[in-house]
Amino acid sequence: MLVPDLVDGLTEVLREVAELLLTLAGWEEDPDGPGPFVLPAPLAGRCALDALYRIRDVLAPTQTPPQMFDRGAQVGARLLAPDGRYEHMPLHAVAIAVADLDVLAGAAAALGHTVAARPDTELAEAIAAGAEAAAPTYGPPPTPRDIIERLARLHGLLDLAVTDDTRALIAVLDHAGNTDPVILDDTTEAAYQRLADRMNAMWSGDALSRFLY
Repeated sequence: MLVPDLVDGLTEVLREVAELLLTLAGWEEDPDGPGPFVLPAPLAGRCALDALYRIRDVLAPTQTPPQMFDRGAQVGARLLAPDGRYEHMPLHAVAIAVADLDVLAGAAAALGHTVAARPDTELAEAIAAGAEAAAPTYGPPPTPRDIIERLARLHGLLDLAVTDDTRALIAVLDHAGNTDPVILDDTTEAAYQRLADRMNAMWSGDALSRFLY
């Protein structure tokens, strides 16, 4: 699949979800807690947390750290429109196990069901504690709903159907290798525009953000 380089956008969501899942694992495994604390599948036994870590290990090398971006650098080659008219949001080809994506979807569903339908349960209390642990250094902490929504968007971005556009752009990136910059032709430019629209609709929910790139 192809993933966009969103600087710290993807990595921040991965961090928030990991903090939440770590909190749940702690409640499940703490012998001095309210237990035995039984988590629903696929949250139980660190299944979702392990899947998230495997996905993070694949995605992290494709995302430019903010300090690099601020210095005008990025991970991988620059991606330019035909004739170098302007620079695109970078894309990277990665391989993520379908089973891990399925676990991610199941985790989002289980968490969302608890927050929406069972807000007074012990599990909901643990989810709230996980959201508090995921708070950034600055700014307001995310709510459980915030994190679950971001997890669902992350899964949707990674689970976009592979199309001819995806395959054409992967072929261009593979052929270019370490070439910098990679300049698209008219056909692959059109493929990029269609794919970027799909990614933005899934990730941001705001079609206007397409014009940031």
